[in-house]
Amino acid sequence: MTHLIMPTEARAERLFERLNHRFFHFVDQLPKRLKIVARSKSTFLGGPAEGEFEGVAGLNPVLAGTPWLFWEQCRDLEDDSFLNIAEAGTMYVLASILLDHLVDGQADPQEEIALLQQAFWAHGVGLYRRQFANHTPFWGHFDRLAGDHVAGLAKELETQNSFPTIELEHLQMMAHGKVSPIITTMAAFAEASGRPEMLVSIEESLNNIAIASQLLDDVGDWEHDSGSGHWTFYLSQIALPGKADDLDRMREAIDSEWHDVNHLRLVIHWLDESSHAVEGMNCPGWLAYIGGYRQLTNDHLTAAIAHHLMRTLRPLVQSKNK
Repeated sequence: MTHLIMPTEARAERLFERLNHRFFHFVDQLPKRLKIVARSKSTFLGGPAEGEFEGVAGLNPVLAGTPWLFWEQCRDLEDDSFLNIAEAGTMYVLASILLDHLVDGQADPQEEIALLQQAFWAHGVGLYRRQFANHTPFWGHFDRLAGDHVAGLAKELETQNSFPTIELEHLQMMAHGKVSPIITTMAAFAEASGRPEMLVSIEESLNNIAIASQLLDDVGDWEHDSGSGHWTFYLSQIALPGKADDLDRMREAIDSEWHDVNHLRLVIHWLDESSHAVEGMNCPGWLAYIGGYRQLTNDHLTAAIAHHLMRTLRPLVQSKNK
């Protein structure tokens, strides 16, 4: 699930390699201090991580590889147009990741990452401007999605420190904001391909999987999130108001109410909605990607149910054996 399954056409892999080359070509032209940061894996993971950044191949496929996940919808473009848009999207998405880390307080060193974020953003937008004239519909989508991105980050910032109850609509808003730069990439491909209508289904599908993946992360990382003071939708469901660090209380809530099972089922619902959004569209790579997420979620769900059943049945078995 975390690695891009390349389309079988040799051209697809060749274009992806060229995108990776373009990324490092840009990085190599940066000032020395920014170049060092841009080659560090920890810069893009938003936390401690050893080793060099592998480039676009080291990212979650949906970040830079979305045009390859929707290859059948994008492959008719000539190589240069395809790569220009893919590079613009990659740089713009990377800028959004770094902005997210800056807002979350996960950027280190903060000053260099702030400058790198600006460099990526300016390069990505510059490439978009070369590809699309000012009057084209793409820029309407660009502005709309940029607004969603800022609104989502602002809502996430608002939830920190005060520990409010986060409603499902707020989770959706934050998740949609995070995926909006990726949708911008696909808005560009839809415009350049002369098929603007395909964006509706792709955007809905990406929005739905963004909710699912965020919730899956929140369920799996709740103890770490609590310890680091990162307030999430899931924590707001299992913690008492003002008790974000009461791990025993939250474990008791999960065990008694089966919160993990219920929320993992909600993840599966949003994954299924993501698949339904692209029904009738030829996108086997994307459907396989969703399927990988669904299998992972189902594995977690099976383990969670087994845990709860064992916890329920253990006292009965022990009582019988007395």
